Amino acid sequence: MPLALSPGHSIAMAGFFTKARFLRQQPAPELERRLGFAQGRLGAGWWLLFLQQMPTPNDFEFMGYSHMSGGVAQGHLRPGPTAEQQLKTGKFDVFGMKRRTILQTFRLSGPDRLAKVVPVADQSGAMPYPPGTGFPQWKLIQPLTFKVVTRIDPGHVYSGDYA
Repeated sequence: MPLALSPGHSIAMAGFFTKARFLRQQPAPELERRLGFAQGRLGAGWWLLFLQQMPTPNDFEFMGYSHMSGGVAQGHLRPGPTAEQQLKTGKFDVFGMKRRTILQTFRLSGPDRLAKVVPVADQSGAMPYPPGTGFPQWKLIQPLTFKVVTRIDPGHVYSGDYA
């Protein structure tokens, strides 16, 4: 069953997100390629959502870049540890890295604001995600509030501002 989304409304969601700057002026086939959606997945259009609250270190996981299908290097070919699991295995201070990411990388306004793409078409039975071409990505593991900004219809691009 498709999500009931409407511009201006808020919805709590988990899952993958990126920065709005990477979504602006991109036709659906290009976004599919860059984000790692199956070809045609955004063909019926897509929803643009902006995160409304800053995640805490416990709210998200590092997923590397979109060429890492599911956050896993070569994940589309050979499942393995996610980017965050690899950092932990390497004994990195992941919690500290998350705090720095929140302070230095995450934004709730402007072109670097945190954004999510949601396909208009029903997601049940969706194919696995192929590797994208390298947008930074993170994954909310706790649902946080997003504002539904707009619906991008087939053949259109997001050309609005970042408000």
